[in-house]
Amino acid sequence: MSENTDQSGGGSPFSDDAEKEVVQQAGRTDKDGASVGHFTLTPASDTRSKELLCDVRPIIPVIFLPGVMGSPLVNTETGDEMFFAPETDGLFGKVGALPALLGLWFKGASTREKLFDPTQAAVTPFGPVSAGKHEKDAEPDQYVDEKEAIRRGWGSVYRSSYQPMLAWLQEQLNEPMHLGKHKGPWIAGDPDGKKWALKPLLDTEPADYGALGVGAQGRGQAIAKDSEVFKHFMKYQYRVYAIGYNWLQSNEKSAQQVIDGTDFKDKKTGKTARLMGIKEIIEENHSGKAIILTHSMGGLVARMAIAMHGGADLMHGVFHNVLPATGAPIAAKRFRTGGGSEGGVNGFINGALLGSDADEFVAVAANAPGPLELLPMPDYHNGEAWWIFSRLDGTPVMKFPKEGSAYKEIYANTKWYGLVPEESVSLLDPAGIVKKRLDDLGRGDTVLSNFQALMGDVVTANQNKIKNKYHDRTYISYGDGALLPKGRATSSNESSKPAIEKGKELDELLAWGTVIWKGNVPAGVTEEELRAARFLGEKHDDSHTGTLRVHLDSRNVTIEFEVQKVAKLPPGSDAPDPEKNGIIAGDGTVPAWSAEAPAYGLEGGAANGVQMVFDQGGYVHQESYNHPWARWALLYSIVQIAQDAPEPKC
Repeated sequence: MSENTDQSGGGSPFSDDAEKEVVQQAGRTDKDGASVGHFTLTPASDTRSKELLCDVRPIIPVIFLPGVMGSPLVNTETGDEMFFAPETDGLFGKVGALPALLGLWFKGASTREKLFDPTQAAVTPFGPVSAGKHEKDAEPDQYVDEKEAIRRGWGSVYRSSYQPMLAWLQEQLNEPMHLGKHKGPWIAGDPDGKKWALKPLLDTEPADYGALGVGAQGRGQAIAKDSEVFKHFMKYQYRVYAIGYNWLQSNEKSAQQVIDGTDFKDKKTGKTARLMGIKEIIEENHSGKAIILTHSMGGLVARMAIAMHGGADLMHGVFHNVLPATGAPIAAKRFRTGGGSEGGVNGFINGALLGSDADEFVAVAANAPGPLELLPMPDYHNGEAWWIFSRLDGTPVMKFPKEGSAYKEIYANTKWYGLVPEESVSLLDPAGIVKKRLDDLGRGDTVLSNFQALMGDVVTANQNKIKNKYHDRTYISYGDGALLPKGRATSSNESSKPAIEKGKELDELLAWGTVIWKGNVPAGVTEEELRAARFLGEKHDDSHTGTLRVHLDSRNVTIEFEVQKVAKLPPGSDAPDPEKNGIIAGDGTVPAWSAEAPAYGLEGGAANGVQMVFDQGGYVHQESYNHPWARWALLYSIVQIAQDAPEPKC
């Protein structure tokens, strides 16, 4: 129902019964919290009563934080676009993104470093906005007009991936009932399992949508239609906001800006805008606190806001989706390969967006604290080794981290097996930007020492400080491979109806759990010998796309290593076997080992504050919020988080 829908029920305004009729129109909540309506004047002969239905419930703001590359960035010096993710929601779908991707594919390392300079980047609130309904057969009525959507920050997040969810959420949170009857996904499932889950939100067990028996609430309980939990939720109205951020800079810095807000001025048009922060949003709604929703790296921003900036007191609770809770090895792999060798369409897309080889990837990532913070954290997979060099049969010869420090053993290590070998230091600053800044400072720092110091800050100042740190009311959902029945019957009562919702196949949802380099290492070669190997000094010693050649002087033999370039199952296997190739289930980007970390933690139990964890599947990382299972967990979690709000006075 649109906020301005006529509820008269028909009939002529000039009939004998006109005086008995009442025309009701639902109001829209203005930015100051008041109910407003837009009316069309009628002739004096129309004597029907006119009523504006005002929603006097207090407001709880719901604020969304996007993932990496999920906010449009502009250059603060020139006003030029720095990065706007290619839109895929137009007439031509994903094909419509092709021109933008092709343009990025042909940008070299030096160009990329100049283009994606974190010190000159700012999120713009004037990104593309589409605030209307997004379902195929929906009426075009909007729950939030585009001007209001921009004011609420929707333009600061990626339109194609996020805004359909924001518009959907604005409707569902505020209209669980109509004229005394429950409506929509709250009470009805989608028989096809495409637009919504097969089962409704109300009276359905959370275990059916992946709730694990961990966390303070365990598997949780179904929310009954007449429960006090649901009644309390409905005593509030909900206003959906978004806060984008400069994902190239440190997530710690973004966390502060997300709390405080930022001013933006478009250098080209002169337009100015305020991208409100959590504090301002709370103040304009007189709500005291807000509900926070995150996607991917947005969860790290929220966790740093909580752990380092006192943000917990501003939040009723947090819902994380596809959170790389302890980082992802794919970020390290790309330092040696780029994204272009990852196979098929994904290889093209990742190569275009992230850099086709190590040269193009490192030029940006090595100078961008935000992406660096996605590297595996000290507690990734409970500290087990994830950077592995093995024989062709899979037998490991070297495994890192071995002594508990990925920083010393991998990130700052300039040996041939480190993240950036000595021979590849030039990749850190192909445009000379960093060197010029360091020279201007006059402290004698080198580009390499600057990178090592930056990595030290990433690990010590930021990653370590959010280890197992979550809000006291945290709910989490993530992808763990293909969609499988959870706590429900596996067959449908009617053969024509699906037994489970639609989802991607496992082949599209694999991720790097470890990074394994396999090589023709002779029998008897020890770890000590392999560590002492060296590049021969030839260009093809390191392809920068995943192939290395090193020489063992002790045996006068050359060994060629190749990394697992594509996330796929081992030959002859129908299930992941990480011992063979390092590939495990996930969402195509974040491995389940990282995503599930809040559920199991270093002590074998859920991290403090984690209430419920939904182990799901069937959705790819970037499109996760469009899947019925993720949306089911989202609505359920918001209802639960809203219980933190006090009983309204009105």
